[in-house]
Amino acid sequence: MFLQHYRGELILLLTTILASAGWFFSKYAIADFPPVGFIAIRFFLAAIIFLPFAYKHLAKLGFTQLKMAGIVGIFFSLNLITWIIAITGNAKLGQGAFIMSLSLLIAPFISWLIFRNKPSHSFWFALPVAISGLYFLVLDGKGISLSMNDGAFLVSSFMAAFYFVLINQYAKQIPALPLTTILFLIVAFVGGCYSLFIEDWQVNIQMDALWWLIASVLIATNLRFLLQTIGQKHCNIVNASFIMLLEPVWTLLLSLWILSESLSIGKGVGCLLILGSLIIYRLPFLLKKWK
Repeated sequence: MFLQHYRGELILLLTTILASAGWFFSKYAIADFPPVGFIAIRFFLAAIIFLPFAYKHLAKLGFTQLKMAGIVGIFFSLNLITWIIAITGNAKLGQGAFIMSLSLLIAPFISWLIFRNKPSHSFWFALPVAISGLYFLVLDGKGISLSMNDGAFLVSSFMAAFYFVLINQYAKQIPALPLTTILFLIVAFVGGCYSLFIEDWQVNIQMDALWWLIASVLIATNLRFLLQTIGQKHCNIVNASFIMLLEPVWTLLLSLWILSESLSIGKGVGCLLILGSLIIYRLPFLLKKWK
């Protein structure tokens, strides 16, 4: 009875774990693959898996819908490319995941600047808390120190925010499966072009890297998308909003365990402040749904 009643919540919880595991699948795969080339292959294979199921819907899309999906896909590609560059050679994936989560607060600010959609009052309370959290994350014994990797994570969070805003503005009328397939194909194309001209490919790719690639495609991409769709369908939106905040938490815990990431008290405070800012931002919406 418990499993039946809370199946949506449990599925979404599993989804956040798979999303955080995807960070580590990618981290190990790029030991042999060029980073952006890996992203191109991963999302091309994921698109091929979805294509037979999305083909009929894709054929019905008009030019305007395809154009809007293309615009969204460009920012989705930039988000993933800067993200994979950030995790290359970086053992602080947990810290990076919390920096990436700032995209949820950057998005309403971008929406306000571009489309004049005023942020909610809770945004202005959450923003200084988030900035304080970022300050603690980049603070070290000598003062503020924003590393290249942290900077790449921050750029990726801005690209993710643009992606969130544009997909909300332009892609509401496109069914989820064909839209996702188009986005995956665009990532494969943009990433493939970048990798072809910028990156070096080694001849020998170890079998371990191929297994991590397969896990990234089947588990962290296709299975994750499927479970997230099912979970959101069967889960109360209030519970879903809280559960989806757990991805950076799982990523941090896994990074502490697998990569032995160091977490000082200051950086721990930074993570808590960022998580708190996201809860503050969503709290009025959640309270309204609970009434």
